[in-house]
Amino acid sequence: MVQYTTIVNASLEKVWQHLILKIEKPENFVPGVSDVIILEKNEDFVTRKMTITVEGNATTLVEKITFIPYKVRFLLLEHPKFEGYVDNDIKPISENETEMTFTINWKDKTTQSEFDTQEMVKNAVLKTKTFIENN
Repeated sequence: MVQYTTIVNASLEKVWQHLILKIEKPENFVPGVSDVIILEKNEDFVTRKMTITVEGNATTLVEKITFIPYKVRFLLLEHPKFEGYVDNDIKPISENETEMTFTINWKDKTTQSEFDTQEMVKNAVLKTKTFIENN
């Protein structure tokens, strides 16, 4: 498990609206995202396919995304290397500050070793924070 927490200078409601937007427009929040396709959408979940390019390596994945205030879970359905999920959790600090935590619970399908790239999680959190504060 890899986790990163930051304080966003925005209300809980604004941060929540952006986390919901992130489901269909992840390229605004996650570095290296392209080719986003919504496969299924209903009131309980969204299934999405997208490509993420990290250090020149492109990976296509499919996720089932569930969302209840104030948690969004991105469950991997198809990924060539990993299985597991990512949680985006938020909680209010004050009227104009919200604590945001991203937790990656991915394991290598072959070795069962945990994903441990702290820098990637930090970059995703900080890109999300910047987008929310500027939009």
